[in-house]
Amino acid sequence: MDNIESRGLVRIKFLYKKMLNRKFVFLGLFLVAGFLFLSVTPVLAADRYWTGAQSTSTIGGKDFWNLANWDSSVAPASGDNIWLFATSTLPLQATVVISTPVSLGAGNIYIGYNQKGNTLANSSAPLTLLIREGASLTNTGVFDVGTSSTILLTSGSLSVGTTTIRQLASTTINSVTGATSTVTIAGDFVLGSGSLYTSPANSTTTLNLPSGTSGTTTFYSASTTAMTFGYLVFGGTGTTNLQASTTVANRLSIAAGRTLTAGGGLMTLSGSNSNSMTFPLEISGTFTAATSTLTYSGTGAATVASTTYNKVNFNGATTYTLGGNSTVTSAATTASGATLAISTFTFTATGSTWTNSGTVTEGTGGKIVLASASQFDDGSGTSKSAFSGDDRNTVYVRVTDTSLNLLAATAETQTVTITAKSMITDTETVTLTETTVTSGIFSGGVTFGMSGTNVSGQLDYQGSGTLSYTFTDSQDSSDTGTGGTATFTGTAPGGGGGGGGGTVSATPATPAVPATPAVPSVTPAVPATPAVPAVPALDSVQTKIASVVAKVAALTKTSPAADFQAVQDEIAAILSEIKAIQMAQPIPQGVALGFRFIRPLALGLRHGDVSNLQKALKTDSSIYPEGLVTGYFGSMTLKAVQKFQEKYGIAAQGEAGYGNVGPKTRVKLNELYGSK
Repeated sequence: MDNIESRGLVRIKFLYKKMLNRKFVFLGLFLVAGFLFLSVTPVLAADRYWTGAQSTSTIGGKDFWNLANWDSSVAPASGDNIWLFATSTLPLQATVVISTPVSLGAGNIYIGYNQKGNTLANSSAPLTLLIREGASLTNTGVFDVGTSSTILLTSGSLSVGTTTIRQLASTTINSVTGATSTVTIAGDFVLGSGSLYTSPANSTTTLNLPSGTSGTTTFYSASTTAMTFGYLVFGGTGTTNLQASTTVANRLSIAAGRTLTAGGGLMTLSGSNSNSMTFPLEISGTFTAATSTLTYSGTGAATVASTTYNKVNFNGATTYTLGGNSTVTSAATTASGATLAISTFTFTATGSTWTNSGTVTEGTGGKIVLASASQFDDGSGTSKSAFSGDDRNTVYVRVTDTSLNLLAATAETQTVTITAKSMITDTETVTLTETTVTSGIFSGGVTFGMSGTNVSGQLDYQGSGTLSYTFTDSQDSSDTGTGGTATFTGTAPGGGGGGGGGTVSATPATPAVPATPAVPSVTPAVPATPAVPAVPALDSVQTKIASVVAKVAALTKTSPAADFQAVQDEIAAILSEIKAIQMAQPIPQGVALGFRFIRPLALGLRHGDVSNLQKALKTDSSIYPEGLVTGYFGSMTLKAVQKFQEKYGIAAQGEAGYGNVGPKTRVKLNELYGSK
């Protein structure tokens, strides 16, 4: 600049002499004005190339400000574009050291390049840029890190462009362990395959659009290795699309007015409340989960940010406490050893998969919102809609709700009410037990029992009817199940069976038949036949049993003696009717009755063997349909013996012994009804 000014003064003196001539007055004025314009015009930005010509390296590398290291021996100025590249394979010779602040303004920085647009492909001579403590490198233009190059911060700072920071394949931006360094990126952040960005726990990386601007930037990595940060800050305004796997040791924060769209990235937050001073995730702006997975993986107690997650995991042997109402839209997982404390908030997981292998706790009012599914079933998970009361079926209800699995080490319980409506209505409360300690599937049931009143512990019914149940989630009263419909069959009082095992119909009483006197030389005398009492119907007896059970249940210590006596009388009458039913039941044919017939039996004989004969013959209703056991060999017994003989080919009408129990008949009787 001094040389330019000297040449200008000489020119002015020359012109002054010429101006004596009036012809040159206007020309002189024009030239003076031109000189003044030249003296205030700024110098244009230049391209500066690193030569690394410094002969010694006493500061851990070659000094950025040493003029010998730059082409034309001119150090870069603000606005200049610089190209830094390795000129030697020796580590110190290939290291550029910045010890004081460097600001290149809008200039572009190309690290690992030997000329414009060409990356240095010689990976055997990688370049290292070292920013030392108290130093900084700042630009607002392009920041491009070429193949195999490294930027290392030792408590220094790096502030990069309004456009793009780009790392090509196999490059590294790193801070030494223990360093408190800062990196500020005001544009896109793009990492190539195999590249690394590592920031230790005490260092901060800020993605921050310039004040007063807004727009959309991209945070992208093609590397399979996660980018690691100590503190990661999204500041300013605008939106950043995250397209990289990231791990944050202490805190990820999103400033007010800033939006972070997580895309499909994997985000791991390993900070805790104790070592991050606040929370692992602080959201003052907007967090859009998209299809991302966020994992809390600290070693100390941590607060969970109140936001909407796509997939969220809680790992590590520590406690994570909700900081407010939160939502998960795809999947939430609490790992073994971890505790998720819902506190007094609501964690909405509608439509999501909820998996707990650790512990979930809930404070007063706290809950997990996840709709349950429920059904009537057969006890093994198969849906069932038809039951039989008379077969004493067990009615099972199955509820599936994984959010109710709060303790992964314990099989927990829920309750459901089951209602059977027939001629009576009975509602029973049933305990459902988790099928395994982590299944979140709860099952339980109650068995039918015919009764005239409510007998606790069984599903009372009279006749056929319908079933229903009601389930309410124990930690979310808005989650209820009403289980569709089911039906059952059963016996109605005084009616036939409803699909059970058959009934005994009432048998009317048979009146006594008076004796018939003998007619001399014609017929012998026939003795009188005693009356046979009526046999009650089984369903009538069952109804009476239900009634008396209800009366017994209603008795108290202060009940009148007459009430006790009335119940006793009813019980005695029921027992009598049961005995009559038993007596009326046919004995199966051919069943070993233990009889041994040894004497002849004939019409008019009264004997105990006649009773046994009648018991044997009544087992076959086609032979002895009357089934009377009187001990007297009368006309009905005679006809029964004749049918028996005809059936087994022993004798026929008109043959000797027809109607008498002779030797052949006794052999057959003993064969069928003797001891077997």
